[in-house]
Amino acid sequence: MTAGPPDTDAGRLPRLDLPTTAVRDSFLAGERAICAEDGTPTAWLDEAAADFGSLVERRRAPRYRWGVPVTELWYVREPDYLGTVMIRHELTAALRDDGGHVGYHVVPRYRGQGHATAMLAAACDRCRADGMTRLLVTCRTSNVASRRVIEVNGGVLDNQASGICRFWITLLPQPAPVPDPDPDPDPAGAFVASPSARIAFR
Repeated sequence: MTAGPPDTDAGRLPRLDLPTTAVRDSFLAGERAICAEDGTPTAWLDEAAADFGSLVERRRAPRYRWGVPVTELWYVREPDYLGTVMIRHELTAALRDDGGHVGYHVVPRYRGQGHATAMLAAACDRCRADGMTRLLVTCRTSNVASRRVIEVNGGVLDNQASGICRFWITLLPQPAPVPDPDPDPDPAGAFVASPSARIAFR
């Protein structure tokens, strides 16, 4: 994996969110870069550019892909689009072999900066909130960087065959918040976390 240039916006925390029109130009440029890298057609991006609002509306809605219900989320730091996460809420035989519950990709210019690890962590949080307890995540055996991302997020290797590693991530319940033993009686003096200090799902 080739690292992109230094991230000059590192002070602003990205978030995993439903698709948004706020990152239109960055999304189109990032996905064109991925298509160029993979050698895949870009006609769909020309259609998306002509009516980006419709693309976003379709992708925000619940839908089926790979024969299962999926949720598409974008990793964004407006106005920048950094990548996509696909959550598959069920598994088919084919997905058990390759694909699993979570797939993700990072735009080439943002690779090598820790975003993939953060994206998978945020996806695990979303899946936990949705009531999922175990996630199958797969990658190519030769993709050392992807293996590391999965392992850092708690992935345990189940098996590897036909060039595919299959990891399971157990989603432990979030610990209950600890009550403040000495709450501030003045709400105006209380610390309120900025929305940018946490992953937001809308």
